[in-house]
Amino acid sequence: MKGLFIFAALLIVVSGKNLDCNPTWWKNMLLYQIYPRSFKDSNGDGVGDIQGIISKLDYFKDLKVDAIWLSPFYTSPMFDMGYDISNFTEVDPIFGTLQDFQQLTKLTHEKGMKLIVDFVPNHTSDKHKWFQWSIEKIDPYTNFYVWRKGRVLPNGTITYPNNWISTYNDPGWIWNENRQEYYFHQFSTFQIELNYNSTELRKEMENVLKFWLDLGVDGFRMDAAPYYYENQKFLDEPLTGTTYNPYAYNSTKKIYTRDQPETYELVQSWRDLLDEYTVKENCPKVLIIEAYASMDYTIEYYRHGAYFPFNFNFIDKLNKNSTASDVAKSVKEWISSMPDGSVANWVSGNHDNRRLVSRFGNKRARIIMAMIFCLPGVAVVYNGDEIGMEDTILSWEETKDNEACNAGRDNYLSKSRDYGRTPFQWDNSTAAGFSTTSNTWLPVNSDYLTLNLANEKLSKKSFYTMVVTLSNFKKNFSTEKDEFNLKVPNKNVLAFTRKTNSGGSVYVVANFGDEEEQVDLNIFDNVPKKLKVYYATETDGVTIGATVEQNDNLKVPAQTAIILTSEY
Repeated sequence: MKGLFIFAALLIVVSGKNLDCNPTWWKNMLLYQIYPRSFKDSNGDGVGDIQGIISKLDYFKDLKVDAIWLSPFYTSPMFDMGYDISNFTEVDPIFGTLQDFQQLTKLTHEKGMKLIVDFVPNHTSDKHKWFQWSIEKIDPYTNFYVWRKGRVLPNGTITYPNNWISTYNDPGWIWNENRQEYYFHQFSTFQIELNYNSTELRKEMENVLKFWLDLGVDGFRMDAAPYYYENQKFLDEPLTGTTYNPYAYNSTKKIYTRDQPETYELVQSWRDLLDEYTVKENCPKVLIIEAYASMDYTIEYYRHGAYFPFNFNFIDKLNKNSTASDVAKSVKEWISSMPDGSVANWVSGNHDNRRLVSRFGNKRARIIMAMIFCLPGVAVVYNGDEIGMEDTILSWEETKDNEACNAGRDNYLSKSRDYGRTPFQWDNSTAAGFSTTSNTWLPVNSDYLTLNLANEKLSKKSFYTMVVTLSNFKKNFSTEKDEFNLKVPNKNVLAFTRKTNSGGSVYVVANFGDEEEQVDLNIFDNVPKKLKVYYATETDGVTIGATVEQNDNLKVPAQTAIILTSEY
């Protein structure tokens, strides 16, 4: 009996403040990405901020959001909109204060949601004090960055240490006169590559994670994971032979500057740190990886600490011209590649890409959104995609994206990420209700007078109403633990079925074609005698709530997805 009391006491100590935490809260979650600059401005300066996010927390409850994820809000010169960090443990004044962040964390938790933040560990701004101290060789910062002496040519000229190229299509090395060495950058010239071969740096970055964990965050999205390490032999990368431009990123095979094996060990060490907090608080602290990499390299993060690496198949591999066969292939590829016991995820869009509706067209975008919510695992939605916002085409003068600016006036549109970063369209008032000023950091899309949340709440057929319905479906027909079976009757149609945790059946049938299709559900085994039409992304020709008999062919209108269930 005494042992039981001791066990109970230990459980209370270990459990801390999260005794009621569901340990699987993340496995079937709706994760909502907020781009803070563009979500909601609370003080009229034209830039979104933390208090603006706080003012909209009830909005997430309406959407049944499980966790919100914040893109960078840290102190930064903002040359790359916050991905050039000059202090990892401060809030940039443009977004508010650390006290604002603590209030956001507290209120998010009080409303039953989790808060995940961006961690950008690959590089710092050149304005970071670490970099200034590293230039001066002040320990322990001397080796915080990737420094190399130049190569001496036969004529005595000093040149780059090797042929490594940055993703911005320029030499990856920059000479520093004070230190008399080159420093490496994988991205823009002001984003200086950190050196994870430095034990002191690794400790410092662990301290950054601890800082935010101690403030109550529920996990991290790790930015740009493939670039964390460079091969320490510093050899030239092999030429691809596809271009004569030696500074084009595709001129070399990236065998030394990305996807290095040490990267996975580093990620695992961060997961081990998060697990300490998971045990202490009796609630999972999640680690999510951003890795634009091959399938093999991406999936490997599952085996080295990631709760999941983001699945960008719906962004990278599919578009408005994709057939049902193409979509099914991408879905199968991810699910078949995951290690046993892993959790899948499906991403609608993000701050680096064009918007969902602009990539697929409105009707096919609705199909993709239905799949994101009905496929097994985590649904990831980027702010604005849930109301069907479209790309905003900006002039050269309006462009803010550093990558686009570097491309020049003639090529900026091909590189711009501003398309999907314009302010959220709340209503038809000034600046779409985003701000009290019309002089917003990026212009509001001119379609905001009709395409806005307030209007969409009034329509049963709106994109927003669809997403609310899908989110409710995801919660009410939980299928995270059970089987998944996908079929492709023809190139235009895909269908998949799942079992709910309560023993029912769910069928999703999607027609990506331009003509109506008749689908025999008996392509699956043991189809229930009767199914109910729970929802359809287009209702012309479809009756919500109608009964479909086992031997009836299901009529699926062009560019429409239909959800059926055996549970009434």
